[in-house]
Amino acid sequence: MHSFTSVFASLALLVAHALASPAAPPQFEVLFSGPLSIGDRNVLSGPFGARLNAPVLGGDLTDVAGSLVATVVPATAADGTFFPDAKLTLQWAADGKFAYLHAQGVGELGGSDLTHVHLETDSATWSSLNSRFIVGNLTFGTPDAILTVFGVL
Repeated sequence: MHSFTSVFASLALLVAHALASPAAPPQFEVLFSGPLSIGDRNVLSGPFGARLNAPVLGGDLTDVAGSLVATVVPATAADGTFFPDAKLTLQWAADGKFAYLHAQGVGELGGSDLTHVHLETDSATWSSLNSRFIVGNLTFGTPDAILTVFGVL
């Protein structure tokens, strides 16, 4: 009896696995975007490749309608420089509250990168972002880098 139950359970699991559909790919919406003013860039070589150091001097972020959403507050990171592991402070236009952004990812030096963005804010307007999965794209251009922040729908 025990072996019949085991065989039946195994077959049931195989059928359930075979009928399962793959997860749908995530869809994203643009939350805000804007140019970042980047200071002098310097590149150093390390055991895992080149690293870019550059101070983030400021920038304004807007929503898809072009309305000001937040301003980047310069010189708030411990060392004031931008790394592939970036930390930024924003000040929301809606209520003057602040947001802490921590972005980690991979990209092409001088090109663009894709990062996971952890965001924390006490803004009543933007507090829903505290629990959303957010992705950032930073594209280096001239003279400014463009930051676009996406949220999973």
